[in-house]
Amino acid sequence: MGVVVKAVCGACKGQWQCETGCGIMHGEIEGVLPLFPEGIRRQIEAAIGNRAFPAFTFAYQLSCCGHCGSIESVPVLKLTDIGKEYTGVCGKCWQNTELIENIEDTPCPVCHKKALTVEETGIWD
Repeated sequence: MGVVVKAVCGACKGQWQCETGCGIMHGEIEGVLPLFPEGIRRQIEAAIGNRAFPAFTFAYQLSCCGHCGSIESVPVLKLTDIGKEYTGVCGKCWQNTELIENIEDTPCPVCHKKALTVEETGIWD
């Protein structure tokens, strides 16, 4: 089950609602592949090859888009048996984003101050 979070900047009051984690449909690779742009999807398919049941982990993770100034959830797929990771793109501008490891250490994409916090607001599946 996934978690809905709200990221808030204490300085500029910017807010972003995001879904993180994964749902029941993400338990099979076929439910995950369509979440990536075609170019990344082809890379994943090539890495999987003809393996019927590739070992993987998947979750939506918070990311910061330096291009459009948004905090977004992006799909992240890790092929655990071969050690490869694939990250989706910003849902607003389709550019690459930077994953947020620690929200408190991440500058706000709008005002650039380190004043971000995150709170859980719900669950999804």
